[in-house]
Amino acid sequence: MPQADAILVLTCVAVLAFGARIAWRLRQERSRFRAIFDSAPVGMAQSSAQQRWIEVNPALARMLGYPREQLIGRAWNELTHPDDRRVNQALFDAVLRGERDEYTLEKRFWRADGNILLVSLTARAVRKPGGDVDYLAVVIQDITQQTQTEKQFARQVDRSALLLELPHQGEHIDEKGLMQYALERAEHLTDSRIGFMHLIDDDARDIELVAWSRNTLEKYCQASAASHYLLAEAGIWANAVREQRPIVVNDYPHEPTAHGLPEGHSPLSRLLCVPVLDNGVVRMVAGLGNKDDAYNGYDVETLQLIANETWRIVRRQRADNALRLAMQVVNASPVVCFRWLAGNGWPVAFVSDNVRQWGYTPAQLLAGAPGFASIVHPDDLQRIADEVLQQTAEGKDEVEREYRLLTAENRVIWVVDRTKITRDGLGLPMYFDGVLTDISDRKKQQLQLADTLDEQRQLNRRLEEANNQLLQSEKMASIGQLAAGIAHELNNPIGFVHSNLGTLDSYLHDLMALIDAYQAAVDAQGEAFSQRTSLAQMREERDFEFVRDDIFKLLAESKDGLSRVGKIVQDLKTFSRVGEQEWQEADLHQGIDSTLNIVWNELKYKCRIVKEYGDLPAVFCLISQLNQVFMNLLVNAGHAIEDKGTITIRTRRLDGERVSIEISDTGSGIARENLRRIFEPFFTTKPVGKGTGLGLSVSYSIVQRHHGRIEVDSEPGRGTTFRVILPIHPPPDAAQESAS
Repeated sequence: MPQADAILVLTCVAVLAFGARIAWRLRQERSRFRAIFDSAPVGMAQSSAQQRWIEVNPALARMLGYPREQLIGRAWNELTHPDDRRVNQALFDAVLRGERDEYTLEKRFWRADGNILLVSLTARAVRKPGGDVDYLAVVIQDITQQTQTEKQFARQVDRSALLLELPHQGEHIDEKGLMQYALERAEHLTDSRIGFMHLIDDDARDIELVAWSRNTLEKYCQASAASHYLLAEAGIWANAVREQRPIVVNDYPHEPTAHGLPEGHSPLSRLLCVPVLDNGVVRMVAGLGNKDDAYNGYDVETLQLIANETWRIVRRQRADNALRLAMQVVNASPVVCFRWLAGNGWPVAFVSDNVRQWGYTPAQLLAGAPGFASIVHPDDLQRIADEVLQQTAEGKDEVEREYRLLTAENRVIWVVDRTKITRDGLGLPMYFDGVLTDISDRKKQQLQLADTLDEQRQLNRRLEEANNQLLQSEKMASIGQLAAGIAHELNNPIGFVHSNLGTLDSYLHDLMALIDAYQAAVDAQGEAFSQRTSLAQMREERDFEFVRDDIFKLLAESKDGLSRVGKIVQDLKTFSRVGEQEWQEADLHQGIDSTLNIVWNELKYKCRIVKEYGDLPAVFCLISQLNQVFMNLLVNAGHAIEDKGTITIRTRRLDGERVSIEISDTGSGIARENLRRIFEPFFTTKPVGKGTGLGLSVSYSIVQRHHGRIEVDSEPGRGTTFRVILPIHPPPDAAQESAS
C-alpha cells in the first residue's frame, strides 16, 4: 500500500474515531440535559416560533395542572389570561423581528382547576443559521405565593390606612357617598369588580337598596338605588342576613340555590356577602363579587372590617343628625331641656341654648352662676326638694311637677317639669333629664277659668231656678188647660151620684112610710082583714119590690161614681207633684196610664188609644217630670188628629241599659221645614191661643236631664212618632245635677 494511501486510511480512521467520540459525547450531554430538564424544580419548556409547546418538563405540567401530553402542541394563548396576551405577544413579535433574543415578564396562566397562576417567564430564542427563530427555550417560575404575600401585606397596610381614613371621610361626605367610597376601596383590596351595601329595615323584612360602587353601576348593574327589596324574595346573597354570618360562593353559576337578584343586576361568577350586626340585629349587608380567583379568609375579614366601620360611622352620622335636628327643634321651641347631676344644688350638666329666653346663657348655668336651685322660686324650693327625695326613694323613673322659676329679670314664671331619672347599677340616681315648659299663660288662664266657672255655676243656678219656674209655669198652664176637661170628667160621676142620691131620698121616704104603716098595723093587730088589704095596696102603690131592688143598684152605682172621682183625683195628685225632685225607681206604664186618665177628656171624642206595652223594668227617674213629657206628647198627638184617628203607645226594652217609649198618631204630621225647630222654646204651629210653644221644649229639657234623648219621625198627612229613649240607670251625676 502506498504511503499516501496509508496516510489517507489512517486519516479516515482517525476522523471516524473522532466522530464516534463526538457522537458519544453528544449523547451523554443530551442525556444529562434531559435529566436536568426533567428534574428541574422550575418550569422549563421548548416553544415553536408559532408559540406552541414542543416540550414541557414535569415541573411545568404540575404547575399548570395538566398532563404533559395535553400541553405539547398546545398554543400558549389558550392558557394565558386575556389581560396579559397583548403584552406577551408584543414581546414575542420583537423576538421574531430580530429586535431582541430574550425577554422576561410576569404573566398569568389559567390552571386546569380554573385558578390563576402568576409566573415569571423568561424566553430565549435559538436561531437557525439564517437568523430565523428555530425555537424558544422558556423558563417559568411560580411567583403566585410570593406575589400574594407581598400583595397581601401591602393590602393589609392599605386596609389599616382605610380604616383610619373612613372616620375622616365620614365628616365630609353623606351616608350614601361614604358607603360608595368604602365599597370602591374594598373592591380594590380584594380584586373584585362588583360591590354593594344595603340597609335592613327595622322590621327585618325589607332590604333597602342603598349603594353600589361606581364600577358596578357603570359596567355591571342597573338596579334601582331607591327601591326596597323583600328579604323573603332575596336569594343566596341574603343568607348573610338570615343566618347572620358571612356567605362565600366561589362558583355562583352552578350554585343550586343561587336566585333572587334584584332586577337589572349583573351576572355573578363569585360572591362574598357579610352581615353587620348591632346588638344582635343585622342592620346592614355588604357584598363583593366577580373576583378572578376564589374569595378567601382575608377577603372576608377585609370586607367585614370595612362594613363594620362604615355602619359605625353611618350610625354616628344618623345619631348626630338626629341630635342636631332635635336641638334645632328644641331651640326653636319654648321647651327648655336640662340635665342635672344628682348632687347638692342640682348642678347643671347640660342645658339647651333656648334657655336664653329666660335671660340666662348656657355657659352661666353650666358654671353654676347661678345654680339651678337658686332660680327656683323660694316658696316652691322646699316642696320640690321634698318631692325629688320622695320620688327618688320610691324608685320612680319618670316624674312630673309644676313650680315657679325666677328669670334673670326677676320675673316669675310657671313651668311644668317632666323629668326622667337615670340610675346606676345600685339603683342610685346619677342625673335627671328634664324638659321644662313655660305654662305661665296656662296658669293665668286657669285662674281666669276658675273665676269664670264660679260665675258659670252661679249663672247655672239662676238658670236652673228659671227653668224650674218655666217648668212649673208650663205644667200649671197645661193643668189649667185641662182643668175644664177634668171638671167635666168629675161632673159626670158627681151628677149621677147626685141624681141617685135624690132618688134614694125619695125611696127612703117611701120606705119610711111603709115602715110606719107596718108599725101601725102591728100596733093594731086586732083590726079587721080590710086593714091588711090596705097595707098591701100601699106596698103596690109605693112599688116596694122595685124600690127594694133598685136601691142597692143606686148605692152600687154611687159607690162606683165616687170611686171614679177618687181615681181621677188620685191620678191628678200623681200627675201634679210639681215640686217633687226625688229620684226613685218608677213604673213607666203606671205613669203613662195615670197621665192618660188626666188627658182623656182631650182625646176620647176623636182618638182610639192602642197600647202595645212591652216588658219594662223599673226606671230610676223623676216620674212626675216624665209624666209631664207623656202628657205633652199625648195632647200634641190629640191636637194633630182633626177628625178621627188612632194614638198608639208602644214601649219596649232596647237592650240591657235602655228603654223606649213611642207615641204615634195618625194625624196631620209635621212639615219638614219645622222639624228642626219643634224643640225651640215658644215655637208652635198651633193657632194663636191654642198653645204656648213650651211643651216640647220643656219635654226635651226633661229627657236631657235624664240623660236620654227624643227622636221624631214625621210624614205630612200620615202622622208623627215621638220616641223617648231613657237609660234604666242614669249616671250617678244625673241626680246630683238635678239637685244642684
